[in-house]
Amino acid sequence: MGLSFLSPWLLGGAALVAAPIVLHMVMRRKPVPHMFPAVRFLQERAIANRRRLQLSHLVLLLIRMAAILLLAVSLARPVLRGAGWLPDAEGPVAAALVFDTAPRMLLRESNQTRLERAVTLARGLLGKLPAESRIAVLDTAGTPAAFSPTRAGIELRLDRLETATPTISLTAAIAEARRLLETAELERRELYVFTDCSRGGWEDAPPAAAEEPGAESCPSVLYVDVAAAAPRNLAIASLELSSDRVAAGTPLVVAASLASTGTAPTRAAAVEMLDADGRPVRRGMKPVNVSAGGPATVAFEIGGLRPGTRQGRIVLDGSDDLAADDVRSFTVEVGAAERVLVVAERPAATTARFLIEALAPAPLRLAGIARFAPEPVDYEQFDATSWDDAAGIVLLDPPPLSERQWEALAAWVARGRGLVIWLGQAAGAVAEFNSDAARRVLGGRLARVWRSPEAGNFLAPATLDHPIMAAFRRVGDAVPWQDFPVFRHWEFTPSPRAELSGGDAPGEPTDPDMEGGTAEVVAAYRNGLPAVLDRRLGQGTVVVITTPVSRTADDPAAWNTLATGFEPWPFVILATETLVHAIDAPDDRNVIAGRPAVLHLGRRDLPTAIVRSPRGDDFPVAIDRTRGTVTITATLEPGNYAVRAGGAAAGVSDGFSANLDAAATDFRRLSSDDLDRVLGAGHRLARTEDEIVRDVNLDRIGAELFGWSILLAAVAMAADWIMANRFYRPREPEPEPDATAGFDDRSRDEPTGMEPVESDAAMAGSRVGPPPLPPLSEADE
Repeated sequence: MGLSFLSPWLLGGAALVAAPIVLHMVMRRKPVPHMFPAVRFLQERAIANRRRLQLSHLVLLLIRMAAILLLAVSLARPVLRGAGWLPDAEGPVAAALVFDTAPRMLLRESNQTRLERAVTLARGLLGKLPAESRIAVLDTAGTPAAFSPTRAGIELRLDRLETATPTISLTAAIAEARRLLETAELERRELYVFTDCSRGGWEDAPPAAAEEPGAESCPSVLYVDVAAAAPRNLAIASLELSSDRVAAGTPLVVAASLASTGTAPTRAAAVEMLDADGRPVRRGMKPVNVSAGGPATVAFEIGGLRPGTRQGRIVLDGSDDLAADDVRSFTVEVGAAERVLVVAERPAATTARFLIEALAPAPLRLAGIARFAPEPVDYEQFDATSWDDAAGIVLLDPPPLSERQWEALAAWVARGRGLVIWLGQAAGAVAEFNSDAARRVLGGRLARVWRSPEAGNFLAPATLDHPIMAAFRRVGDAVPWQDFPVFRHWEFTPSPRAELSGGDAPGEPTDPDMEGGTAEVVAAYRNGLPAVLDRRLGQGTVVVITTPVSRTADDPAAWNTLATGFEPWPFVILATETLVHAIDAPDDRNVIAGRPAVLHLGRRDLPTAIVRSPRGDDFPVAIDRTRGTVTITATLEPGNYAVRAGGAAAGVSDGFSANLDAAATDFRRLSSDDLDRVLGAGHRLARTEDEIVRDVNLDRIGAELFGWSILLAAVAMAADWIMANRFYRPREPEPEPDATAGFDDRSRDEPTGMEPVESDAAMAGSRVGPPPLPPLSEADE
């Protein structure tokens, strides 16, 4: 805080405080001596009056000095500044205007979006900035930060502002604006942030105390709040598919989670699929009944999808305050049943029958709508079987494999395939399973077999966050794992990454395509040891289960009852989801807008592919000929993207969908405490143009104190008038006994050596000389 004056030369008038001092010294009246007999009484009375008059003189003198001083200060027009003392209040400034342009700024109120409201307030602010100011406009779309050379350039920049998927956060845009202002040569720097104060814009922002060190170089920050007062909106919060890849004839289940803000109107949700020409065809519609706050779920089952890449969307009919969250797009791959090798002990068809029925039940196989086509293979025939066209391999209770087989499996998985291993009693040779080649596939070491003969051990997943366990979310705690006890299982210890990434020989470089992370525990047993582990190996995935499902229920050597218990539906889900997770190609069928999408086209003979955006614009992207993949980074626009490579006859077509992040459409306002946390406890927030002008004047000109100072000067002058009138007013004599008589009474009590000859009355009547004087007034003194 700093105090300055608009007319400092008038402060010289404060020297007039010497005038009352001179006047009091010159015009001070001297006492007039009076000769009368009652000298002792008058002396005592004069001492008391003199003390009282000295205090009154001092108070009156101070009041007059204060009145003159306050009058001089008022004429100098004092102001209180918040950004320190700057002599040129109307000089040019360096100003940066930061706009939040996320799609949530399309929220309408009073037929005006939040971005339009921000631009309107910004235009009013431009008219208040001094001439020759340097101004820059920044947004969350990642526009380069630079000062505009002219005001017309700023006006044009404001006209072209539009909502877009954020490429940087709002806090990052503010930090960029601070760095730009630091380069300005002007002394005054001002920063204006236009925001809706929403959770989507600020919820993940660091506390204000954690700002970068350069923040103090731009002390003048004004946040302009353009939030809607009472929004009404129905939104598609999230979209969930039964799978990104389904077999031909298998229905696709699309579930949308809806949320309501305010009293959203009653609407209907519909699912649409794109035809060969890219036009949406409606396949179903359901009414939506969401209470305020929600959420609610609406699901659609879509059948009859033709093989190939199929795209669609969920839409909300009607309109509300925000249209950006009324559409969610999706892409699925529809194909024939995927070939899966199920390798087991001879006879594999019998040993692996539980697993085969879980992956592809006989009724679905006969109807041709099973997703997988499991093929039983004996371990003796494993090497002779072709792996090339297999989407996945399942090793059921594998015996020790040769180093060559482990290396072949590692190379096969690294190319983007899936491997599931159910460890069992055949893995008795622990040393062979702990070789370097085996650990590179498994991702850890085998220690020993744990036994729980009393059936007190079973699968006990701590969370359902992993994709393998996500299918169990629909039943939650209702999964009866305790009804399927695990009598024996392997103790598996994940290896560190450094131990898994080394070459075959000391000092041998690692093949980047063979690198992988450590094994992640997906689910554990009740005793806390790992039950299901997941590991990435190159472009593929390896899933390890530490107990097998290859024995019948009456077999005393059975390790568990996962597949043989009463109604073992949890095993069916577990077996299916582990394989689905392992073989799902790392294609990014459904991504967040703004993040890259990677697709495996399988064509290494073509140099480029053509991508068509949701708006219909085409642009080329290069194909990685070593892996046959294409990476698309221009995904800012939400919707369905089509990818083509080659001609119509021998080419390939693919696609993906991009949807807005939940934060991009989350306009819920932050609480006051959260605003204080992210903006700082002393932040300045303006909502209207008048408030912006007020805050700008307070910061640039300061709070003018003329009104208060002139009021105090008037109070001091009134006090001087009252005090002077009371001080100089003649006082009426107080009725009191005669002073001489009082003196005679006191004299009578004192020993004088003389006897009185007359009474007091006679003495008073016969006294020669002038009559007794009345008591002196304060002026006479």
